[in-house]
Amino acid sequence: MNLQLLYFNGLDLNKTKLNVIKHEKVSEKKCLIINPGAIALELIQEPKFKKVYTVDFWENSSEVDLATFLSQKHFDVVLLDPSYNITLNNSQLKQINNLRVKQVCVYNLASFYESFTERIPSVHCKSWLISSDLFYVNSRTNFFQLKRAIDLTVAFSFAPIAFLLVLMAIVCIKATSKGPAFFIQNRVGLKGKVFSIYKLRTMYYSPESTNNSHTVLNDSRITPIGKFLRKTKIDELPQLINIICGHMSLIGPRPEKEDIVCKLAEEAPYYNLRHAIRPGVTGLAQVTYPTATPEQNLQKLEYDLFYLKNASLLLDIKILFKTIKVVLTMNSL
Repeated sequence: MNLQLLYFNGLDLNKTKLNVIKHEKVSEKKCLIINPGAIALELIQEPKFKKVYTVDFWENSSEVDLATFLSQKHFDVVLLDPSYNITLNNSQLKQINNLRVKQVCVYNLASFYESFTERIPSVHCKSWLISSDLFYVNSRTNFFQLKRAIDLTVAFSFAPIAFLLVLMAIVCIKATSKGPAFFIQNRVGLKGKVFSIYKLRTMYYSPESTNNSHTVLNDSRITPIGKFLRKTKIDELPQLINIICGHMSLIGPRPEKEDIVCKLAEEAPYYNLRHAIRPGVTGLAQVTYPTATPEQNLQKLEYDLFYLKNASLLLDIKILFKTIKVVLTMNSL
């Protein structure tokens, strides 16, 4: 019998509730991944997973294989991995469709992964993102017009308070270290256009510095007041100017430097998709990985792509509350 069963110490679905496709609650379920490929391997490595079964069905496997296996194990959730290079035959497809009649949840693994992790798996990007029409922001013009109106309303409303906070920060910066109070740097934004981003200076000033090196945990270049400004995100307040000028949004993928964009675009051809919308002062990747290192840029990209595909007012509100939590706990570099 051409049937291979693998057991992984992964997800215990009896203790986990998943909000998956169409907002269905999947709880107390047994999960089976059919024809596991690259996406399945990524999902199995998720920390929340404790118990997962996977099974391989080759093209010549008999109808009894799948039917017998499913009846013995009583799976409630079946996931089909689209990254697998073998197509199920008509007999197997018939059996899988019959599972839906029996109220067994059958999902595309990539969509399940996306909903479960709020990431679009990088192993799936190369083939799928090219053909997907969900990344065309022109089809969501009304939402992005509303988003822009909200950005301007919040920016102008918060401007007086931000002005006072920035003014106090400037006094502290000038009193504790030499150099300008503001830090201005070129970043890549909407449609790949370069703009100047404004921040309060949080590092010791050096005229010879090119400011190209990444910030690391406990970076010695950061001033004492700079650490506080970074933790509370007060150093980002001057970016309200960028929002008003149309360079940025309150929420979106964080803008990167040109050299980083060029490097990552070489490693991930789909990297520039994140420039289809305005970059944000905060974003899903930032609140999920507030202490992320440069080496995790490609993993953060998966969150950026998820946001690009699923951008909505509800998701923005969710990110905003997560941002407030990061600020209050001062959990960032």
